[in-house]
Amino acid sequence: MKYGMTGALTLVAILAGTLSGCAAQPTGAVQPGPAQAGSAAAGPTDAGRAPGPVGGYEGWWNSTPASGDAHGLPAETVAINTRTNQVVDAFNRSINEAGRPTKISDVDYIVTPDPSWPKDSVVIIDTTTRQVIADFRVDAAGEPIR
Repeated sequence: MKYGMTGALTLVAILAGTLSGCAAQPTGAVQPGPAQAGSAAAGPTDAGRAPGPVGGYEGWWNSTPASGDAHGLPAETVAINTRTNQVVDAFNRSINEAGRPTKISDVDYIVTPDPSWPKDSVVIIDTTTRQVIADFRVDAAGEPIR
C-alpha cells in the first residue's frame, strides 16, 4: 500500500496521537456520578464508570506486561479522589483475568483519608499493603492534569 505525502503525514499524526496516550500515566478518567460529585458523605458507587469493558484510570498498577508475567504487580488497587475521599475506580487482577472489569463494589476497601495525600489528586492504593503506589493531579471533574 502506498501513501502520498499528505497520506503519510496523516498516518504519522494518527500514530503519534495514539502512542501519546500509552505512557504509564492515567489515560482516562471516571467522571463523578451524581452521588460522588463533591459529596464526601456519598458511598462508593459504580455510577461514574465509563460504559463498556474499559473505564477508569489506566497505568502500570492495572496493566499486564506482554509477557503475561504480573509478578510484583499489585493484585488489587483502588483509586481515591483526594477532593472527595471517595473510591472512584478499582482493579482486581483475578477478576480482570477472569474476563470482566472490576466494579468498585467488587473491592472491599474503607477509605481512611491521609493528610499527606496530595490535594486535588487521585491516589492509587495497593489494598494489600494499604500504601500509595502512584498519584496524579486531577481537575474538578476527575480528569488527569498533564
